Amino acid sequence: MSNNTLRVMWFVPPAIAVAASWQTPAGFNFESSRTQSSDEQYLSLCEGTVDAVVTSIDNVLHWNQRQGPQDFVVIAQVETTTPLQLIGSPDVFSPRDLAGAKILVDAPENGFVIALRALLQQTGLGLNDYRLTPIGGVRERFSALIEGEGDATLLGPPFDTMAVQRGHNKLATIQDVFPSFPGQGLVVRKSAGHALESLKTWVFLLQESLSTLPANEVRLKESLEDLGLPSEAVTALINTFPKTLTPDRGGIELLIAQRAELGLPGAESTYEQIVDCSFL
Repeated sequence: MSNNTLRVMWFVPPAIAVAASWQTPAGFNFESSRTQSSDEQYLSLCEGTVDAVVTSIDNVLHWNQRQGPQDFVVIAQVETTTPLQLIGSPDVFSPRDLAGAKILVDAPENGFVIALRALLQQTGLGLNDYRLTPIGGVRERFSALIEGEGDATLLGPPFDTMAVQRGHNKLATIQDVFPSFPGQGLVVRKSAGHALESLKTWVFLLQESLSTLPANEVRLKESLEDLGLPSEAVTALINTFPKTLTPDRGGIELLIAQRAELGLPGAESTYEQIVDCSFL
């Protein structure tokens, strides 16, 4: 593979990545792929089939506890927050109604599910009070919920609204319960990342794109719509466009505190251990 090629895997392209694509230099080859789960992202990074992933920052806390390379770091935060709604089936009206429920998740031990578990614990529901069933990414969870395969799941725009329009209920909003909840991060293996000139080039392009808004908001909106994203998702992506790529300390410390509250591995991690700002 050419050192001018960068392979990135994500669930949905963040708005800043779309803005960065407007100024791609000659000779730089950017390859993106959509993932169906964070476990797929983990394996792809371990196997070297991708160079970086855009994912929940909590994944780094968990991935570094697994048997494996344990050298995952966040090198940038590409959105201010990730909008997440807890959506329940038509007969579920509040988080407390999820006692005994089957909850659809990406992965049961890492990612956005940790915030969900922390939210449910605040309502008095422990891990033994419900079942976590791995289904995959947001598209997969939406489809499974609509098809009656579970009682609730976390969804972001536009899938949360689409589910409500189909008779499902909004039970809670992660940002209302945890206002400092951070957006997704750009994650690499530290041992491999610094060898990639292409990664440095892309991070530079992302930094240059920080000043894209508000002057180019119409262009960004049109570019996101061209990707086939519905208007609500476009609006949400633009609203979470970052003002800085530096990972938010308060947000990451919230994720660590949630793991500590739940008694999970990774709670002993620090901001300095999982964040590498040398690319910025």
